[in-house]
Amino acid sequence: MAKTKNDENFLKFNFDVSAFRLLGRELITDRITALFELVKNSYDSNANTVTIEFININPISKESKIIISDDGFGMDYSDIKNRWMVIGTSSKRRERTTPEPYNRIVSGKKGVGRFAVDKLGAKLILKTKKKGTNKLFCLETDWVNYSKIEYSQMSLNFEESKDYFTDIKNRYWLEDGQIDSQGTSLEISGIEEEWSEKDIDRAYKELSKLISPNNDSKLYPFHINIKSEYEKYKDISIKPQIINFASLKFELSFDLKNNTQEILQFKNNQLNKVTVPIRDCGPLKTTIYYFDRLAKDKYKKHFNVEIDGIKIYRDGLITTPFAEYVDTQNEQKDILGLDKRRWSGFFDRLGTRDLLGYIEITDKSNPFIVESTNRQGFVDNKQFYQLKKFVIEQIQQIENFLKNQRNSSRETTKSGLSGASDNIKDLKSDISKIKNSSSPEVKEVLTNIEKNLSKLQGTVNKSINDFNKSEEEKKQIENLLFSLVSLQTFAAMFSHMAKHTIGHIITGAEYFNNNFPNPKLEDRFLKISKKIYSEMMKLRTGVDFMLKYAKSDSDFEEISMKGLIENLFNNIYEDILSKEKIQTELILDKDLILNYNRKAIEDIFDNLISNSIKALKHQTNKKIKCVGIVNKSDLTLTFSDNGSGIDEQDKYRIFDIFFTTTAEDGGAGMGLYMTKTRIETMGGEIEVIENEFKPSGASFKITLPFKK
Repeated sequence: MAKTKNDENFLKFNFDVSAFRLLGRELITDRITALFELVKNSYDSNANTVTIEFININPISKESKIIISDDGFGMDYSDIKNRWMVIGTSSKRRERTTPEPYNRIVSGKKGVGRFAVDKLGAKLILKTKKKGTNKLFCLETDWVNYSKIEYSQMSLNFEESKDYFTDIKNRYWLEDGQIDSQGTSLEISGIEEEWSEKDIDRAYKELSKLISPNNDSKLYPFHINIKSEYEKYKDISIKPQIINFASLKFELSFDLKNNTQEILQFKNNQLNKVTVPIRDCGPLKTTIYYFDRLAKDKYKKHFNVEIDGIKIYRDGLITTPFAEYVDTQNEQKDILGLDKRRWSGFFDRLGTRDLLGYIEITDKSNPFIVESTNRQGFVDNKQFYQLKKFVIEQIQQIENFLKNQRNSSRETTKSGLSGASDNIKDLKSDISKIKNSSSPEVKEVLTNIEKNLSKLQGTVNKSINDFNKSEEEKKQIENLLFSLVSLQTFAAMFSHMAKHTIGHIITGAEYFNNNFPNPKLEDRFLKISKKIYSEMMKLRTGVDFMLKYAKSDSDFEEISMKGLIENLFNNIYEDILSKEKIQTELILDKDLILNYNRKAIEDIFDNLISNSIKALKHQTNKKIKCVGIVNKSDLTLTFSDNGSGIDEQDKYRIFDIFFTTTAEDGGAGMGLYMTKTRIETMGGEIEVIENEFKPSGASFKITLPFKK
């Protein structure tokens, strides 16, 4: 007999009693994050003011309490039963704005923020009231009881009857209240950790960042007060974070109607705003403040806090405290990846201690930028990756601008020193002429002036020499970094080549060892010996290529460009090109001889080839083409592949240092920056041109003038 729907069996999900711990103290691991969650609940309740009161919290005793109270719209029995007591409630996902007069976009969506209480203390008494009623609704939740039940059930078998999370009873009652009052208070006791003045200080500083400095007036007012036993924080109102003393300010907006986003672009020694299509992450309103050393000192002295990077605000409210607090800056999480870029000491990178900033997003326009449940970061998806990429790119443009300013300043200094030296020489010459027709007394004065001018000239000349030495050392360090990056790229290729080459040699040697002498195998021995010789020569070529990194960057020699490029394609990269089934086409109409540093030129083509290999990783019918044409005054080279190509929005910044689209393949964002720098040092140019392998791929045009 067939089963009907009514005959089917069903099972329901149940929460183990340990759910309170998993959603509370083990999910929200930092006390400041817990405070953030509960204060944000007050914000979502349309509160004007929220007060955090610390009572007897150092040392800890039975009388220790934290009370968080607000004047929001409060809750009644129905709200408590159907919202507060429902895990993961969807009420804030359905009702995305608060009532009049503020109409705030609510911050909570997941429905687990109330479990932040457990991170602060073991027992909660919630008292809440809506305006127009004369009764306070009171609810008691004792997490200690949950812990006891959890512990007692650890020894039970799965088959035995257990209490589930939803079975635990929480006592409630009513108290008299004033009919015109409204709001909610959370009285948290069973405090396990003491709160030092330093802890309160950090809570104050972090909560001062809750509201965006760029917030519009309709989201106000929202005041946060702190009361404690410490004199400094006895009764104080938290002031929003103020930005003063910044050296530079950059603001970027967007245009939804035309689907455009403003970004920074450094070009022709100018930092300008340009527009590009809005990315997958959605429109981003951005404000970035840069602080030089003097500005940082002023900021820290005035506010007694460190500059701490760029934050993300959703509809005017901070998305997350970002990271669990640790005393050591280097151990803090780097959510946006600002400090991860500072792996190199050779170039000045901007990090969280140089920048303050605000990325403004909205619930409506950036729905896929989602905070992780533990409030310590964001869901790692395509949209958040694009947001991080956007932030890093803007910082790179600022870095390029600052670098140009430093270089200009150095040139001005160098020119000024040289001019001072020339002026001193002219003065000495004029004095010498005057001395011949002067009285003995005047001659004596002029002689002393000459002596002082000679000392001054010596000082100026020493300054010029020190300046030139410093510039040379900087250039050597930069060239060393370039060499290390190129060496890293080649080392991977060389290791792969050497492994296979040595394997072939071993196979041939074993054949000789096992069969020699044998007159019948003479032809076979001859063929294998030639193969061993060929493989050894390939290995030696690779070793010689690697040894070039031991040479000085200033060693010049006559170089056959055709021979150099063919050697790279046909010897150095032959193995990996063959393995990846990449077809290569070299068209070099003349064998041009250049007198230059071999390593510098090889670095250029090393990076172009290795970039193409990465770009062709997921393509079929792979091709790399290099064409060289000798003109009257220059050599023009075009280098093309039919790989993944370059996004339109990336074309202007692919030569920026640390910009990379191949991080997952080991790209560090140095290759094209180094290539461009090497070419410009030779007086040449490199640019992205229309690709000949349409519809995909990339083409670069390199121009090297003969006069250099």
